[in-house]
Amino acid sequence: MFYELRMYHAVPGRLEELVERIGRVLPPFFERHGFPPRLGQWTVSAGPSVPMFVWLLRWPGGFEQRTRCFAGLGADQEWQAIRQRTNGTSEMVLRYDLRFLTASTIWPQLDVDEAALPEPVGAGLFELRIHEVPVGSLGTANEILARSYLPAAAAVGATILGLFENQTGPANPGLTMLLGWRSYDDRRSGLRQLGTMPDLRTSDAIQVLGPAASILLESTPYGHPNFGLRPSS
Repeated sequence: MFYELRMYHAVPGRLEELVERIGRVLPPFFERHGFPPRLGQWTVSAGPSVPMFVWLLRWPGGFEQRTRCFAGLGADQEWQAIRQRTNGTSEMVLRYDLRFLTASTIWPQLDVDEAALPEPVGAGLFELRIHEVPVGSLGTANEILARSYLPAAAAVGATILGLFENQTGPANPGLTMLLGWRSYDDRRSGLRQLGTMPDLRTSDAIQVLGPAASILLESTPYGHPNFGLRPSS
């Protein structure tokens, strides 16, 4: 079982068309070919690349399931006809950034009552924080997150929705976390408070976690993210 973070660099001016195609047109084909439910789908409001569409899947059947599903979709003539028609004279996507993730070993320890998340989190701001970790330090990084960083983030208003170990991508080894914030102002205030906390300014924390690449996300019109992200026990 693994997670897949799919980041689509959209052609300028065509992001809304891409959101519409993946959010409204594709779901019947996903169901037809056995895709798992989408755990989240967002547009990027701030980060290293915009316009961008991001969605998240969990593959309980591993790579065998993923290969089978995408092969079926690629061979579906009805979908290919719709794809060509909606593309028009050019593709909607410039390139894909696909990242495979596994659940962090400390994720089950995090005290998050996902069923009790307030609606403003679902309608608010989301953040992907991607930390590059020195080789051999992944265990230490998880310990720092569990001991200090994540409890502190929760105390200043962040909801910890997911914590993953990167298996592919530019930050490898590394960790990716998915946070929920009520608003941009709450995030700004929370990060200022985090920056003043002594436990997060120790040499160990700085050397192991260091600065994070941050991508800010907003939900698309096609449903709020599914907060049941954790793997089944």
